[in-house]
Amino acid sequence: MSASKPIEKKRDRGSGKRGPNLAWASGALMLGGAVGILAKVFGVLIAPGMLGIAEQSAMTRTETLTSTLAYVLVAMLVALVSTGTFELARSPSISALMHGFVVTISGLIIALASPAVVDKLHPFAAFALAIFSAMVAFAVGILVARVPHTRALGVALIFLAICGLLQPTAWGAVTLASEHVSLTAFNVGRIAGTVAIVVQGITTLLIAAWLAARSRVSRFFVNGALVLAFAITYLAARDHAPSSPVIAVLRASLLRVVSMPASSTVSTVAAFLLPASLLLAVIALAQRRLPVAIKAPFAFALLSLGGFDVPLQALAITTAATWALLATTDT
Repeated sequence: MSASKPIEKKRDRGSGKRGPNLAWASGALMLGGAVGILAKVFGVLIAPGMLGIAEQSAMTRTETLTSTLAYVLVAMLVALVSTGTFELARSPSISALMHGFVVTISGLIIALASPAVVDKLHPFAAFALAIFSAMVAFAVGILVARVPHTRALGVALIFLAICGLLQPTAWGAVTLASEHVSLTAFNVGRIAGTVAIVVQGITTLLIAAWLAARSRVSRFFVNGALVLAFAITYLAARDHAPSSPVIAVLRASLLRVVSMPASSTVSTVAAFLLPASLLLAVIALAQRRLPVAIKAPFAFALLSLGGFDVPLQALAITTAATWALLATTDT
């Protein structure tokens, strides 16, 4: 009888439910993060500023490359969200309520973002997309922040969820002000835009500080990334007529970011946050000591830029939230 007890214990252990095996997803998450960074560099930092500056042939090639990266990124993000929600169902540590919430809202996000592949989203659809994306990021962020090894990621998701609600609110208020000539609506939009940029800046700095604390090498690259982002912003904003075509393209692209309704001082911060977020996303993916289930969501969160009314950015934050929740099951 005494010899049978260990056998029974072993059988009990073997018959218990196991968490999802996420090893297969490492390559997909890393590849998706790399494609996302390239898509952002060409689609946000380069292509918009080439209009009227670069030659037509160069613009055509850049637009073709940008479109290709965007389509590939959409397909990868949809696949990562779908497989992530499937893995959540296999995890015994994730409650059925949270799993059902994430699956339902993620499905709505994919349904709302998919039409953007062929046409521009209606403003109401874009606003709904931002609301649903912020809901997922906020709900998952609260749960993820309770786990020690994902606490920083959870806090970042909560802050970005707040930012994701403020940005479309700012644009909506400014649009309403222009249609009805309302000074009150304009001031509300300006305040909301200013707070959104401040929250995004705080989130970016928190992620930068967390990455810098990983190692001395990481601290060196994080500091270098922030200095490089500041240099790019300074050179682009210094002259009204830049002599270098590269600086001219960067200036034109960053001016689109500065167009966010906010105070003039904070608008400059928005221009700085674009290259800073992209560089920090590269550093996050390059972390060797961090598991992919943690560093990839950090990269996707940075790529979302806190603007969830943009389909690609909504899918990026949804991917970050889904896999951040899975990271809580990986001890």
